[in-house]
Amino acid sequence: METIRPLKFGTLSLPDRESRLVCRSILLDMLGEATIAPDEGDLTGVTGLFWKYVSLSLATVYFPRTMLRVNASGMGDSGVVILRAMDSPLVIRHRRIKVEAARADVIFLPSDASSEITLPEGGRFDCAHLPAYALASKRDLLKPIMMQPLAAECLPLQLLTNYAGYLLRQEYQSEEHAGMMVAHFYDLLPVLAQDIGNVSPRETPHNRMASIKMHVEQNLANGSFSITDVAEAERITPRAIQKFFSREDTTFSRYVLGRRLSLAKSLILAEGEATSISQIAYNVGFNDLSYFNRTFRAVCI
Repeated sequence: METIRPLKFGTLSLPDRESRLVCRSILLDMLGEATIAPDEGDLTGVTGLFWKYVSLSLATVYFPRTMLRVNASGMGDSGVVILRAMDSPLVIRHRRIKVEAARADVIFLPSDASSEITLPEGGRFDCAHLPAYALASKRDLLKPIMMQPLAAECLPLQLLTNYAGYLLRQEYQSEEHAGMMVAHFYDLLPVLAQDIGNVSPRETPHNRMASIKMHVEQNLANGSFSITDVAEAERITPRAIQKFFSREDTTFSRYVLGRRLSLAKSLILAEGEATSISQIAYNVGFNDLSYFNRTFRAVCI
């Protein structure tokens, strides 16, 4: 089975010329052809991480702590780029639109056109590229959150960035594990759009289902969470919620169980022996450890 590893690039002693070449080659897969212009000094010592899967590319670049601009040509497809600056505000000019984000806030922008990206204080720069073919069924749902700053405190956004951070930090993943994590990443996009966007969950069944799944994600750690809680939050009956899940050939209980088992598996792989399996089970909402052990073995092993 193929092993997927993050690429660690650059060194603190790497000269400016080589650092620029490395940065351009990494950003090529994220933003297209890019030129990087620091206001002071050069790019000596730039380091970072790069991770690539068939339907998702991730990168973290540690730029010098000085104002710099990145002029990018775009990818030429109708995908999406997700950007975040961790040590600086972020200013983006894209198709005559200017967007400013505070430190650690996130911006989604189309990948099919050129952009000017400014980091007034430089530092850590995170980006992700989501290719067009991977977004086909979710494109319309993302429209309400495009080209606006998304607050770092948003819970679905935190889950999304935590998945990306895990993929960049984990020394290796099997193709199966990477595919599972990427699938979870994409599953969170409608939840994020519902949480932040101005779309009413009552407009379409698809949007209502995204809202229901958002409630599930926010309450996985709550062992007493039930379909009644979701019904009260959505102001519909439990029977109506079951009908939504029946359209996906599942039930509310099976869906919640699957999400808890999947999250438990990810945490076990990520934390190793740092946290006991029993504690992880309790942390993802299992009150009965023997039940967790039986179902985990049956589904995940």
